[in-house]
Amino acid sequence: MRILINDFCGHAFPLEMSRELARRGHTVLHVYFADNLSTPKGHTNVRKDDPDGLMIEGLHIGRQFSKHSLLTRRQADIAYGQCTADRVELFRPDVVLSGNMPLDAQTILQNAVHRCNARFVFWLQDVYCLAARFVLQRKLKFLARAGEAYFKRLEMRLLKNSDAVICISDGFAETIRDWGIEGPNVHVIGNWAPLDEVQPRTKQNLWAVEHDVADDFCFVYSGTLGMKHRPELLLELARHLEANKSGKLLVVAGGAGADWLAAHSKDVDPEVLKLLPFQPYERVAEVLGSADVLITLLDSEAGSFAVPSKTLSYLCAGRALIVAAPATNEAARVVTRAKAGIVVSPDNHAGLLDAADCFLKNKGLCVESGRNGRAYAERTFAIEAITNSFLSVLAPDSAFASSLKLELEKATVEEIAETTGAL
Repeated sequence: MRILINDFCGHAFPLEMSRELARRGHTVLHVYFADNLSTPKGHTNVRKDDPDGLMIEGLHIGRQFSKHSLLTRRQADIAYGQCTADRVELFRPDVVLSGNMPLDAQTILQNAVHRCNARFVFWLQDVYCLAARFVLQRKLKFLARAGEAYFKRLEMRLLKNSDAVICISDGFAETIRDWGIEGPNVHVIGNWAPLDEVQPRTKQNLWAVEHDVADDFCFVYSGTLGMKHRPELLLELARHLEANKSGKLLVVAGGAGADWLAAHSKDVDPEVLKLLPFQPYERVAEVLGSADVLITLLDSEAGSFAVPSKTLSYLCAGRALIVAAPATNEAARVVTRAKAGIVVSPDNHAGLLDAADCFLKNKGLCVESGRNGRAYAERTFAIEAITNSFLSVLAPDSAFASSLKLELEKATVEEIAETTGAL
């Protein structure tokens, strides 16, 4: 098959799947928005050991991109949508998988795909209309309701016009089911992180030594830090650590929340709170390995439309986690299932500090939680099985998909028989 995968952000895990698809003999074009510097990227260059059928292209729109400017952001989104549509016209794929895509851009891309008589699979990474409401309530509150209504109509139309939808959580599937979008073309496949690229590292790694955190108990937040990630919680934690002389907080991030934290933390000892920009992807495992505890944050109102994918990389790193997020959010559920750390409400500031103190006082709990997290990742993030699940959606009429369906049905029958004592 000729497969085009569009990941607006350029994250590591979709790139891993593109490589696996190409290894299986498919011709894969993976595109991402190269002008979007507000999110960390994976291995976006074709490597010497990559299969011949893989192409990776960072698309440029020829104009400035500002994620936080409502007017210029929409213009940039439309320009990126046209870029991806142009690539579809040239590449002529059999199927397109598109995720993390702004809806105006997604509309342009979907129309181009259908003009080429290809299949379009909507990879629902965020519930966009709810995210728009969250942002507008904080920037232009009088537009929040109208903005949500506009984007909801657009999002529903795009989902209904897709040949298939892949939701990253059961919660997202329930949301669109309430919109009347359900049936055999709606699937749930959770996100993951690359096991081989993010492996556990010793705290005494070179990056930790370079940044003077190798010998200290260290909390680390790594990844995009927007206002939905509650940066004020990191500020409270830093002040708590400074007051108790009990550890360091390392924030390796970009985004509006990172800018806010830099502006409001000038009174905190820079030896306690270290702020750094995104690091090269090749060093992410070292960054995460410098931590004793890794931190995920998500506003209580954001739990319905976002799942922080950084949590999955944290699990691969084999470190204990603190997750300040709604208990119903998929990231919190995964950490709870994995027994990989402590989940607290983002509205319970004292709970976050108590969780930090719990790990500070119990190093054994840190080790056990980290071990549990890595074990969960190894059970769950195998790229071969994940790619099988995607192929059953991308090519539902293929011989492979039919055989996979039979295998899954056989496995289900055997499981039922075992539980009823028939075997």
